[in-house]
Amino acid sequence: MAILSFRVPEAYDGSRLDSFLREQYQVSGTVLKRAKRIPGGLLMDGTPLRTIDPVRSGALVTLDTGAEERLYIPCGLDVSVLYEDEAMVVFNKPPGIPSHPSKGHRDDTMTNVFAAREETRGLVYRPVNRLDKDTSGILIVAKHAHAASALKNAIQKTYLALVCGRGLPDEGTVDGPIDRCEPGGQRRAVLEGGKPAVTHFWTLARGGAHALVRLRLETGRTHQIRVHMAHIGHPLSGDALYGGDGLMARQALHCSELELLHPLQRRRIDRFAPPPEDFRNAALCAIGEKALAFLSGGDRAGGGYHDGNEAKE
Repeated sequence: MAILSFRVPEAYDGSRLDSFLREQYQVSGTVLKRAKRIPGGLLMDGTPLRTIDPVRSGALVTLDTGAEERLYIPCGLDVSVLYEDEAMVVFNKPPGIPSHPSKGHRDDTMTNVFAAREETRGLVYRPVNRLDKDTSGILIVAKHAHAASALKNAIQKTYLALVCGRGLPDEGTVDGPIDRCEPGGQRRAVLEGGKPAVTHFWTLARGGAHALVRLRLETGRTHQIRVHMAHIGHPLSGDALYGGDGLMARQALHCSELELLHPLQRRRIDRFAPPPEDFRNAALCAIGEKALAFLSGGDRAGGGYHDGNEAKE
């Protein structure tokens, strides 16, 4: 259960409660319906009110999201946290840990990591983004339904990748629909009739037969970065599925930076996730010390990056 608090600004004086919450804080209809069924689920300065009732400037509106149930057993995997508050937790996921339980992975996933952190409260695991098991980096988990809904279209992620091949342009965009190569298969490709997918990239540093690349997505298709970079002749190092070399034991892909609008506080938050040791070592081997600034987040000019690792208004 989470109790959310919202102060009514002057601009919404006299507005209906549901209009205020949905317009100002993107509270979903589902969350409002659940709160309506809870005695005292919607209050203004401690007094119950209906969704059609007007709100007053300066009043404090509270909303009860309802009881939730923990569905997975906790585990003791050590995963670093980049940011946490009452609405969300932002992990720097190591490679090799699945985001969700599956066959062969029932108690060693990020779901179980979250369950261990929230064991006393029993919160439901609500991932806002997803990462492949062998992709490292930023994973955002909402702590209640409102945060999950509000964050869905309020985040922007940036990736670092080590790609194979010479001659990669300084920057570019790959716009190609993605679909499975065969029904039920794991491998995907740019195929006519697939789902639209757009990837932007910036080349940060080159070293012989490799390049360190920054990427941002307009869409979120499965394996999108891996497919698009292979499509233009620059597969990710370590990505055996799409033709990468053996410099790493996994695909060299790391979700490195997050920018979001906080669902309750309405302020901008930035975070940088340092790449894990295997990615760092591979980049230094292939690119050299000129890659160091990008691996530490010390040089984030270009590609839409913001400076700093602090919350911003």
